[in-house]
Amino acid sequence: MNYLRNCWYVAGHGEEASPKPFARTYLGEPVVIYRTDAGRIVAMDNRCPHRFAPLDKGTVVGELIQCPYHGLRFDPSGKCVGLPAGGVAPSSTQRRTYPIVERHSLLWIWMGDGAAADPATIPDFSYLESPDYGWFSGYLYAKANYQLLVDNLLDLTHAEFLHPLLKSDGWAGRNEQTVTREGDTISIYNRADDDHILPIMQRMDASLPPIGTTIQHERWNVPGVIRLSVEFYSGDQQIIIPSGHFLTPESPTSTHYLVRGGQGVHPDNAEFTAGMREGVLNVFRTEDIPIVEAQQQFIGDDRDLMDLRPAMFKSDSGAVQARRLLAKRIQQEQESMGVPSGTLASAVG
Repeated sequence: MNYLRNCWYVAGHGEEASPKPFARTYLGEPVVIYRTDAGRIVAMDNRCPHRFAPLDKGTVVGELIQCPYHGLRFDPSGKCVGLPAGGVAPSSTQRRTYPIVERHSLLWIWMGDGAAADPATIPDFSYLESPDYGWFSGYLYAKANYQLLVDNLLDLTHAEFLHPLLKSDGWAGRNEQTVTREGDTISIYNRADDDHILPIMQRMDASLPPIGTTIQHERWNVPGVIRLSVEFYSGDQQIIIPSGHFLTPESPTSTHYLVRGGQGVHPDNAEFTAGMREGVLNVFRTEDIPIVEAQQQFIGDDRDLMDLRPAMFKSDSGAVQARRLLAKRIQQEQESMGVPSGTLASAVG
């Protein structure tokens, strides 16, 4: 599978980086992530070069990570600087490291050419730290291609059929959608007037009127990072549910799904926030992910959705544009590496 490598993916939540290493596979590459005693965050090839023991099972010793098997130690650059058995470490012990940045309560990792990694190109998700909301973070895992999960988020007409708590009868027919593109950013604006309040919103604030205007703002950036705000307005009352969704491929048919969401009804109430966290994650865990995994089973491991020539509707516009833009970026990257365009595998698969 062809991935876009010279871009920022979300590797985890900021609080996951600690002196206790954790491991995930990104784009088929096993990575260990940890925080040194000095607070530096390191992302490194998770395989010890000696007997290929996983470094995430080891320990952080000051600024070094120590292999759990034979005690080899590696500094933040990936250089082996400690051989308990003695001798000089050969050049083959050098581990690859990946640029990683903590920003907006998230860990952003660069899986391509490290020299090209510019933190200034990380999409702006600063709103995920707004003091106006009580925030929660969550991790989900899906046995499906990450682009199927992106498609799911960029076409919200499925909500009234798949999600009881997000159901507003007839919303898809009342909704007016606008899709715009600026550079590598795709924005989707949905608006439905004279709309029924979503059940999840009425549970959060029973004082809200039942009829009003529902607005959904979405912003997609390559390869699979999405800002989503679901809003309801009626008279002088309103409720806003902000969130960020980060789809990072583990393999062609598995995805790390990281979520950060907020609630502004009782922003200082930790119990209320915890309850919303469980509710939101449960929706994705029991409703979105199972249907997307079922899609993946029908599509198969070695085909892409677009290979099957699916029927397309107006509501698919944002998802289709995102796929095309990503495919173009992947092709440009591959050609810059000397891969002839005619030999590229499906860039959207």
